[in-house]
Amino acid sequence: MTRRVILLAGLINAAITGTAFAQVSDATDSVGQAPPSSAFGRDRNVSVMEREHPEYDPVPVHVGVLELTPSIAIGTGYDDNLYAVNAPRIGDAYLHIVPRLKIVRPSPNLRLQLNGEVDLTRYASRISENQTNYRLDGSAHYVISNETTVDLTGLYGRFAQERTEPDSPVLAQRPLRFTISEASGTVTQVFNRLRVRGVLDVENRNYQDGRDALGSVVDQDFRDRTTVTGTGIVEYALSPSISLFGVGSYNVRDYRTRIGPVPARDSQGYEAALGSSFELGAKIRGSLRVGYLEQNYRDPFFKDISGVLVRGDVEYFLTPLVTLTATVDRRVNETGILGAAGYLSTTMSLRADYELLRNLILSASVEKEARDFNNIDRNDDRWTYRASGTYRLSPRVALRADLLRRSQSSSGLLLGRNFEKTRISFGVTLSGL
Repeated sequence: MTRRVILLAGLINAAITGTAFAQVSDATDSVGQAPPSSAFGRDRNVSVMEREHPEYDPVPVHVGVLELTPSIAIGTGYDDNLYAVNAPRIGDAYLHIVPRLKIVRPSPNLRLQLNGEVDLTRYASRISENQTNYRLDGSAHYVISNETTVDLTGLYGRFAQERTEPDSPVLAQRPLRFTISEASGTVTQVFNRLRVRGVLDVENRNYQDGRDALGSVVDQDFRDRTTVTGTGIVEYALSPSISLFGVGSYNVRDYRTRIGPVPARDSQGYEAALGSSFELGAKIRGSLRVGYLEQNYRDPFFKDISGVLVRGDVEYFLTPLVTLTATVDRRVNETGILGAAGYLSTTMSLRADYELLRNLILSASVEKEARDFNNIDRNDDRWTYRASGTYRLSPRVALRADLLRRSQSSSGLLLGRNFEKTRISFGVTLSGL
């Protein structure tokens, strides 16, 4: 059951536009949570991050039919360019504490899960950068029959936008806060070799205004929006090792009414693609799609965005202990930059995971993101290099180290930030009781 849930979650994630929000990403990241596989039903091999190690899994507390797993991640680190600018570079040390609680009601037919966490970041000197974020999310997986399943998810949280984001205002004295409310539902039906899936996702974002050094308001209300996305997937299995699928989605992005020189960015858009989920021998598996995307803006002030859609990931099992993963993602993202409608983002990454010991995993990755902004003359290129290690001492204790290097170059008449920054951190995660 657990594996079916993980695989299904991977397809849902690949089918809809993901929820993106920024927070400190370092040695307090979740430990021992394998990322969902995007290769549905391809299980000849198990990747390093998917491989289960029951002897190191936290033991939940049983309260009636419920399983409770409390944990707390505590880390410390140093950021050498806190404000993500070219000059002057200001660094600071920080303390990062993330208490979490997972509540699960296991059942073969109806599995319920509720997760809650508080995300605290405290800097040694630059206390204006301190953050107190939180999130609460839940899910329900209902197996009506062997052929029919229903999945429901919900999320509410408050987050802070990192300084490295393209639409983080330079003049704002504190990181911008915003809330996300999201709900989605998925219905999957199997007809022999044919799978049909429908997804409906609703997301609302509400941004708080910032303040500059003089106390004046840095307006962010124009970024408030509600996005409704409907997605349909039809997949046909040619064999146990390969299937073909078609994906179509339609979205409506509704912004708060805006009075001023720049109108609201209300838009409607769609994505259409054909792809394949495959397993080539015992070495390669993945899922790739190619198609077309378009975002049309209601007000003629903004130019429409369109282009080729490419999305997917491929895993290469170099050895049973080394997994290489390549990903590509091209989509239209919203932006808070005045005058811009949005931007076409093309992201490519390569990641290596090495299980040096059963309880020691080393990872390294490189990512390149190209942003082509619409309606203004600006292009950003961002590189991210990351290395991390996770060492599990016991089911209750895990250690983690993380090194992140990020750089951005921006060009055009309305160019953005050019910067380089490095963040290093160390942390410990305590799980269970």
